[in-house]
Amino acid sequence: MALPFPDDVSGGSENRQEHLTRRPSSNYTLSSQAVESEPSAGTLSRLDSVGQRGLTPTNTPVSSTLSRGTKKTAGEMVRSARASASSGSSGDVERNAGSKEAGPAGAASDDANVGEGEKDSLNREEHKQIHWFQAGAVMTAETVSLGILSLPHALATVGYVAGIILIIGIGLLATYTGYVIYQLKLRHPHVRSFDQGLGMIFGKPGLWIGKVLQTLLLIFIMGAHINIFSIMMNTLTNHGVCTVVFMAIGTVVSFVVSMPRTWKSTSTVSIASCISIATATVIAMVAIGIEKRGVGNTFAVVPAELTSFSRGAMAVSNIVLAYNSQIAFPSIIEEMKEARDFPKALAMLQTLTITIYIVVAVVIYHFAGQDVAAPAIGSAPLLVRKIAYGIATPTIVVAGVISAVVAAKQIYGDFWHKDPKVLREKSLRAYGSWYGILAALWVVAWLIAEAIPVFGQLLAVIGALFGTWFALGFCGMFWLWMNWQGSMKSSYGISWKKTSLACLNTAIILMSAAICVFGMYGSIKAIVQDAGGKAPFSCANNAMVAE
Repeated sequence: MALPFPDDVSGGSENRQEHLTRRPSSNYTLSSQAVESEPSAGTLSRLDSVGQRGLTPTNTPVSSTLSRGTKKTAGEMVRSARASASSGSSGDVERNAGSKEAGPAGAASDDANVGEGEKDSLNREEHKQIHWFQAGAVMTAETVSLGILSLPHALATVGYVAGIILIIGIGLLATYTGYVIYQLKLRHPHVRSFDQGLGMIFGKPGLWIGKVLQTLLLIFIMGAHINIFSIMMNTLTNHGVCTVVFMAIGTVVSFVVSMPRTWKSTSTVSIASCISIATATVIAMVAIGIEKRGVGNTFAVVPAELTSFSRGAMAVSNIVLAYNSQIAFPSIIEEMKEARDFPKALAMLQTLTITIYIVVAVVIYHFAGQDVAAPAIGSAPLLVRKIAYGIATPTIVVAGVISAVVAAKQIYGDFWHKDPKVLREKSLRAYGSWYGILAALWVVAWLIAEAIPVFGQLLAVIGALFGTWFALGFCGMFWLWMNWQGSMKSSYGISWKKTSLACLNTAIILMSAAICVFGMYGSIKAIVQDAGGKAPFSCANNAMVAE
């Protein structure tokens, strides 16, 4: 997909079309179609504007190749840009712009002039390994994980009508915010994580606040998967071993699976993860449907006496968290062979998630009724519960592993930022530092899983505080920042499209703040009301006891 100028730069000449085309190397190149006429003043001013706004990744703006009152063909402009690049300017207006015409000799000449920056760019290209469908599998594994099984309980809190509207509405918002991340990545290819994006907006304080928030969220997600791993093992073995041992086993298994440094190594396992959670969910739905314990005990709108504002706020927060995979998008785009294909992966992800979420939430709530458990597998009979947990094992492991890889990549990149070639080395220092970072992250996650008695409620607090912002709020800030630098007006007056999008993104930020505050209130209230949790580092069975 071509990335056009934000404004029409066709100028006043109908027989000349100048545009920027996206190349895999994240540079832009002037392409032209036959033209001998003089560029119009409108074209020149627009090109000047584009150069000043930084959309041309070169220190020499496109407009520098043009001058008012000078007749140049499009081909001459391309040759001028190439001459500027080869004469020592740091502009990257496609060193290979004329390689197709120059043939092998021209390519060899360009290779001879490749500097260190170009070599690093080529190395980064070699690091891009995954296709869009692999990226979609990784994103789906990160999104459609155990959070799906909390959605029936959310419907039991707010009812069919509000629940379905929230699932669809928040899903569409998550699709839009995911596309905003894609836009941010195209304009600023160096951004590999949310903290770097926040750093561009708020400077160094934003960078470090983003790092802390992102790492905390990911570590708590990792801890949640360790906790759920122990629940699964206690269910499968009828509490055959001390729960502390099961958590330690889960930590070691997760560490081993997360050892590969690239997403390609993880994406194959992610496909198994998607299949496993889908199969486990279907099995649980069938078993719950056969029992039909809650049929007739459901509501389109839950009566006030059966719910509360705090519970409703928690339900909304849980639905938002079910879509919270945007934190992984920059890293995934970074390793895609064609970043332009990311919208395909995003469409694949959101089509699957919205559909699956509605089906699972409605069907399980319909048959389990108001007393549906969270996670919903707990509403199934004991034998079916064992089968479902066993089949869901890949998801229990992989979704936590992806969180670990995202966190480790951030720390890994920061650790070697002064010597970036290490990131692509296969050396002792490269692997040693990678494994050391992973081990430290998993140890902290294990300590969190062991030390916090009522971990589910505390995770809800962390989700309300951080997850809502990563899924929605920060993306709204990214859009406003990218577009605030440009003009909100077109040549015909106010740009209603941009104005509408500005209002939408402002509303997303305000909504995120509201969900954060009220979701945290509901979560804290739930923790206080359920204060009799299990003791830290206890061997007690943390699995649901069969009825």
